[in-house]
Amino acid sequence: MIVISSPRARQGGFSLLEILVAFSILSLSLGVLLRIFAGGGHIAATADEYSRAILTAESLMAKAGVESPLQPGITEGELPGGYHWHINVHPYPFDQGLLGGEQQLGFKPFWVDLTVEWGDELDPRAFDLKTLRLIPDKPGGGFN
Repeated sequence: MIVISSPRARQGGFSLLEILVAFSILSLSLGVLLRIFAGGGHIAATADEYSRAILTAESLMAKAGVESPLQPGITEGELPGGYHWHINVHPYPFDQGLLGGEQQLGFKPFWVDLTVEWGDELDPRAFDLKTLRLIPDKPGGGFN
C-alpha cells in the first residue's frame, strides 16, 4: 500500500529560522526608532537650556547699570538651575580729541561683556552678550 500525503496533511506555519529572522529585523528597527526618539529628547532639552540661558543673559544685561551704577571690573554670580554668570565692564577707548575744541561728550562709553555658563565638565555650554553702554559724566544722570 502506497500512502500519498496531501499538502493539507503537512503542518502549516513558519519555520524556526523564519521566526528568528523576523525577530532580528524587528529588534534592529526598534533600536533605530528608540535612538531617534532619544536624540530628539536630548535636542529638546538642549534647546530648553539655551532658551533659559538667553532669557537669563537678557535679564542680567537689562539690569546692568540700572539697579546699580556701572563700574569697571568683573561681577559674577550663580543662578538656580546651575547657571553661572559674569559681567566684565571696561571703558571703551574713545579719543576726545576727535570732537575738536573744548567740547565734551557728557558721557563715558563702557563696553559690557556678559557670559552665562552651564553644564558639566564633559559638556560645558556658554552664551555671550556684548553691548556698549553710555554712562553720564554727572552723578545726577544729566548730560551737558
